[in-house]
Amino acid sequence: MVAITGSTQFARILDQTRLIRNLNQQLTNQQSQLSSGRILGGLVGVSTRAQELGDLKAELQTANSYKSAITTAQNRVRLYSITMEQLIDVATEAQDLMIKNRDSFFATTSAPTAQVNVLLDRVGTFLQTKDSERYLFAGRNYGTNPVLAPLSNVVADSPAGAVPPALTVSNEGSGVGGQPLWLNVTNTDELDNYYFDTTGTNGAPEDNFISVYADDNERVQYGISATDPGIQQLVDSLTRFRSAIQDISDPVLYAQRVDDALASLRTSLQSLKTTASTNGHTEQRLGELQARHDRSLDVLKTRIGSIEDADPAETATLIKALQTSLEATYTITRDTLQLSLVNYLR
Repeated sequence: MVAITGSTQFARILDQTRLIRNLNQQLTNQQSQLSSGRILGGLVGVSTRAQELGDLKAELQTANSYKSAITTAQNRVRLYSITMEQLIDVATEAQDLMIKNRDSFFATTSAPTAQVNVLLDRVGTFLQTKDSERYLFAGRNYGTNPVLAPLSNVVADSPAGAVPPALTVSNEGSGVGGQPLWLNVTNTDELDNYYFDTTGTNGAPEDNFISVYADDNERVQYGISATDPGIQQLVDSLTRFRSAIQDISDPVLYAQRVDDALASLRTSLQSLKTTASTNGHTEQRLGELQARHDRSLDVLKTRIGSIEDADPAETATLIKALQTSLEATYTITRDTLQLSLVNYLR
């Protein structure tokens, strides 16, 4: 009878110990849940809506990927915008230079050739703008510098005594079809103009434009290449003016050639502003798409939170209940462990 009673008492102690361990574990879990604000166990913890939660998190990851891609495109488009502003400034300075030096007598004292060379080299520097290791104005061939050398050294003057023929703007090829030889182009179809060229070398649809997938099946084309007509015309107008200086001793012919350079420059300015405007529209569109993804992310996070977020009030109430149960269990265990021979023999 004594042995049976003792075993029963020991079993009760083991039960109390297991109960305390279980209550402590539950209390720790609920405290962690209160701290993190999330239901513990991930998909297991929300097993009744696990599939929905998994789908929502996949959508969230996809939206974040699109948002990251758009951010990269936005940064590049801003660099294009800044550079285009600088090129327009160069064109405006060139216009002032040509107007001031249209008078041959004034030009003989102002060193216009040196001033033109400075402007040409500034244009060449701007065309070498980089985003990390990517030459932004190099088209798809973005690992190669689009400018062959300092423009003041590589653009060729037209002969003295004649107004050169009009510039033929070209977007394709390697020095063929009017392609400027100052561009560092080694193969055809490298420097695509993204706003004006819609076909490849062989007339096939062009699929390799710089672009960003802003959403499923939605791609935004962006970018400006060194073959942009406005840029080609800017270099051409500066070269025409530098060539005209050869005829400075003939005031009539000199003025005629300067007027020709000015006409080319005004065409360049208009084209540069159009390209800058198109780039600005692209920047605005990317901003709108970014805002759209931000709204989608807010909705997805709210829906995910409705599934996996723990109710703080409910968790706090459960913690209080567990603490009460644990205190009661400790009291019972304490009383049980106050053994005496009399209690043992009961």
